[in-house]
Amino acid sequence: MKPTAEDIADTGSESGREEHPYPRFPIRWRWTILVGTAITLAVGFLYLIILDMEHDAWLKSQAEQAEVHVDRLVDEIKLHMLSGNTTETALIVDNFLDKVPAVLGVLIQYAPGKSHRTDSYYEYDSSHNLLQILPDSAQVEYMEAEVLWHTKSVVFSGTNVGRVGVRFSEKSWNELAGHLASKMLTAAIVVVVLSSLMVFWIAGRMSQPLEMLAHAARKVAAGDYHIRLPVRGNDEITDAVNQFNIMVGELEHKKELRKVFDRYLNPKLVSDVFENADMKVENHRQEVTILFADMVQFTAFSESTETENVVSVLNSHFEVFHRVIAYYGGHVDKYIGDAVMAVFNHPVDDVMHVRHAAKAGLAMSMACQRLGLLQANGEPIEFRIGLNCGQAIVCNIGAAKRLEYTIIGDTVNVASRMGGLGQGGEVVMPAETFERLGEGFKYDSIGARSIKGVSQAMECGVVRPENADVERNILHAVNLAFETALPEDVHQISGDV
Repeated sequence: MKPTAEDIADTGSESGREEHPYPRFPIRWRWTILVGTAITLAVGFLYLIILDMEHDAWLKSQAEQAEVHVDRLVDEIKLHMLSGNTTETALIVDNFLDKVPAVLGVLIQYAPGKSHRTDSYYEYDSSHNLLQILPDSAQVEYMEAEVLWHTKSVVFSGTNVGRVGVRFSEKSWNELAGHLASKMLTAAIVVVVLSSLMVFWIAGRMSQPLEMLAHAARKVAAGDYHIRLPVRGNDEITDAVNQFNIMVGELEHKKELRKVFDRYLNPKLVSDVFENADMKVENHRQEVTILFADMVQFTAFSESTETENVVSVLNSHFEVFHRVIAYYGGHVDKYIGDAVMAVFNHPVDDVMHVRHAAKAGLAMSMACQRLGLLQANGEPIEFRIGLNCGQAIVCNIGAAKRLEYTIIGDTVNVASRMGGLGQGGEVVMPAETFERLGEGFKYDSIGARSIKGVSQAMECGVVRPENADVERNILHAVNLAFETALPEDVHQISGDV
């Protein structure tokens, strides 16, 4: 059953978190922090712009009000300034300060010839040096100073009486700026929170397929090619998920092809080709032990038996033979009609390949007895088994478009001839091969025999187990070969004696 998105998400978010040496920082948090920071900066910048615009608007409004107040004050005091009546001037200024709360103070500067008097009607900070910077203007002017000043020249009947400076309070601006800052802060918090939540949700939706993709990739890396991800949407992530499913499908197909090829070709060759498609198989010489087993009286059996039964009998024996050979570390190189050719010490190196090949041959003979199948004439079905050890050529044989990676040479030919020297159920080998078996075997010589293709006669004989340990090991291999749960690709070599 294919996993659902929820199943993958639930397991994917947890399984890979401890694989990294550094703390995991999810994408959703990165996007949330990034967007939150960007919105905060944008709101701050917008606040500064709005604050500057509001300040300009407030100054314009303040200037309009100041013009009215300063004009009124100048009209009231210009006659008294002309006459030099400072008492009346002071009373008018005090009354003006009472009526206009926005005014913090008034500075009156008399024109030259009026004793250069300057009257201040507020707590004057001399650092402003206003006596030097009061402009001589018939209009109300705004002074660019740290505090809010508006000034105007006092003129009566064309005579310059002096100048008046009025300082206005900035309390209303401070209140307006504070109110604006409060509103902007509230708006910023609301926008940042809402946008962060939205981004967190969207980023979570975006990261979920990525987490599923990462988890599924770990599954594929572990050899699970059945996993598939649900494809939803029409964006780049969907394309990636779709391509991932296609990739996994191709890997699964490749795995199935490999299983098929493993049944027909040399397993090492298949493994090397699938792991490195550009590899070149090198031809070389190597010491191996070759085992041949062919059925006794196969021609008569095939003529007197239905085709389906012939194939079934052969496959029944070959299935058990394959398992026995694999148990002892060899592999089946090819099936030749009613015969099977097995190789030991290639492609898997085995320093005891001669001993293991002999045990495999004896186990195959015992397996035939265990099967107990009979020919039409009532005789048991038996196989002649021949072994030989020596140098052989490992190479590619065939045409450019159809090659077979196999083993050839005199060693193979002699092993094939050995089987023909014995009777059904016997394991025959040259004396030189027997000398490399080690303890636990008995050799019954059948004398020197002329072998086709070999210039000198070879001493040959039949091999049998000699002690209980070897017999027990062979029996164990046969028992395993008849267990249906035994994997077909077992390459384990049992503990030797």
